[in-house]
Amino acid sequence: MKLALRSNPNHAITNIFKKREFGIFIFVLVLFLTFGALQPRFFRSDNLWAILSSVGILMIVGAGQTLVIVTRNIDLSVGSTLGLSAMAVGMIARSHPTFPTIGLLLISLVVGGFCGLINGLLVSYGKIPSIIATLGTLAVFRGAIFVLSNNVQIDPNDVPKKIIDLGVTSPIWVPWLLIFAFLAISGVSLLSRRTLAGKRIYAIGSNPEGAISRGLAFNRITITVFVILGALAGLGGVMYMARYATINPADVGRGLEFDVISAVVIGGTNIFGGSGSALGTALGCLLIGILSNGLTVVGVSPFYKTCATGILILAAVTLDNLVRKKQDQNFLQEIRKQRVSK
Repeated sequence: MKLALRSNPNHAITNIFKKREFGIFIFVLVLFLTFGALQPRFFRSDNLWAILSSVGILMIVGAGQTLVIVTRNIDLSVGSTLGLSAMAVGMIARSHPTFPTIGLLLISLVVGGFCGLINGLLVSYGKIPSIIATLGTLAVFRGAIFVLSNNVQIDPNDVPKKIIDLGVTSPIWVPWLLIFAFLAISGVSLLSRRTLAGKRIYAIGSNPEGAISRGLAFNRITITVFVILGALAGLGGVMYMARYATINPADVGRGLEFDVISAVVIGGTNIFGGSGSALGTALGCLLIGILSNGLTVVGVSPFYKTCATGILILAAVTLDNLVRKKQDQNFLQEIRKQRVSK
């Protein structure tokens, strides 16, 4: 018994090294140290806080996008959903400065969740491929921002201080923005790993036909993950307002979908569904944040950031394909061994 107990820690350590997230963590650490070596001011506390603040919104939305991609879907409308939620909450805060903060947060969740519900219904019952459905709603929600705001932006003097404080303070020193990011990643991780609903989400992505034949509610699960993503994008809208204190109808949330999907894929979520983790997405967000900030600090043109992100996406997808082929080969070899033994 003692020997068995002694072997467990080594086995656990071996499992950690085999996990995809560990490799991403090492890459993030190397990139972090490299930029610090090239430019020491990269390690300044204000710069590190800037990196964390920039990836906070990305983590909140990325946590939900992870679930959607796991089910073999994708949501291109997250930037517009975030923008619509931010504009709706911003207009309420401008008209009613004393409106409770918790109320604004709830409204953002409802607005974002409703956008997610529309996407979920189009994909599940409408049978429209998610990339097409959300490409359409991306434009619809973006247009709704202009209609709702009458093309008038929210200025810093329109945003109550209590909202701005969400991005810089909290009772435990860490800003609410980062607390919400941690809660989003932790919540999705617990849902994925510890609940029956999470196992069903992964089952849908791994084998949709088999999951349906076993009686899983395919449409309900699909709608649920889109609503979760929409609600988190809505929450991201309030955090956007807290961080930037300005909501321009033409710019709010624009391009966010690229960074979010990049972070999820780089973080190890298979674009073909069935595998991925919120922790990997969090590391992917950190990687993108460090890369973007680091290139700026060392004086490299920001245009290279997009190029570098694209290379990382191609590398991540290629690695996923290699890992999947290796797993399939091992599976076939195991079957052959079992047949021979019989």
